[in-house]
Amino acid sequence: MVHNSSCIKLSIRLRVGVTIKLFKQLYPRIARDSSIWPVVMINDTRIHELSKAELKEPVLIQGLPGLGYVGKVAVDYFIEKLKPKKFAELYSSYLLFPDGNLGINISEDGTYSLPKYEFYSFGEKEPNAIFLTGDAQPSVTGQYEVASIVLDFAQRFNSKMVLTMGGYGTRSGNDVGAVYAVVGDSVVGERLKKMGAKLAKGGAVTGAAGVILGIGRQRGLQCAGLLGATTGVYPDLEAARAVIQMLTGLVAMPVELKDLDTEIEDMRKKMEKFRRTELEEGKEGEEKTEEGKDRYIT
Repeated sequence: MVHNSSCIKLSIRLRVGVTIKLFKQLYPRIARDSSIWPVVMINDTRIHELSKAELKEPVLIQGLPGLGYVGKVAVDYFIEKLKPKKFAELYSSYLLFPDGNLGINISEDGTYSLPKYEFYSFGEKEPNAIFLTGDAQPSVTGQYEVASIVLDFAQRFNSKMVLTMGGYGTRSGNDVGAVYAVVGDSVVGERLKKMGAKLAKGGAVTGAAGVILGIGRQRGLQCAGLLGATTGVYPDLEAARAVIQMLTGLVAMPVELKDLDTEIEDMRKKMEKFRRTELEEGKEGEEKTEEGKDRYIT
């Protein structure tokens, strides 16, 4: 069937006009309804503020899923103990699952949510802080956009320091408990060395933990990355503990580590029990195999 070009153009204009009219009708509702607004986005990154935060030059402290879940465990521990208030969320089409797919996270109660960053404000004591956690990292193509928007948001509160936490891959069990640091200036580097950190020499810090440090330094912010040595154990509580201890010493963050020590000890006992069970099951399997061989000798 041959279509007249003028008819096609008219049809397109009508469809576009209806779409624009529909959006204008829905926009006031979208603007009012906070539950709708974060979802209405295409190839976009947007921060949705849940409440106002009163902060004085807060330190931005970021910990996201990564090697050994070190950064994620560390920042979540701060959130659990200091009980800061969640005041903003970031949604982006660049936040992907580890396998590269888009989708939703399903909670234990059956509810679901889009992958997101969460911002928590701590202003009860000095230093003030913005804790940034999340359940995903941006894709490679979205790292710069997401990190830039995070920094724009933090700098609205006159943030002058950015600290990221993550894992440092090692094959040596003797290295576990060590903290490697990457720093934007020698002053912070010397302080961390005196506290027992090792300055990383060579290599790269990939992902969100590295990109935000690079952009932050370009903006004149004081930046450092604290990386707990891990063999990739998931989650690596000991590496997270080392990073937490280093960070609390660097910025005098008021948090106790006793509960984490208890959790680490509990996990050690569970792992030992698990290994013993595996060993016993292996021996039983060997015995049964030998019994089976005896029965079938000809």
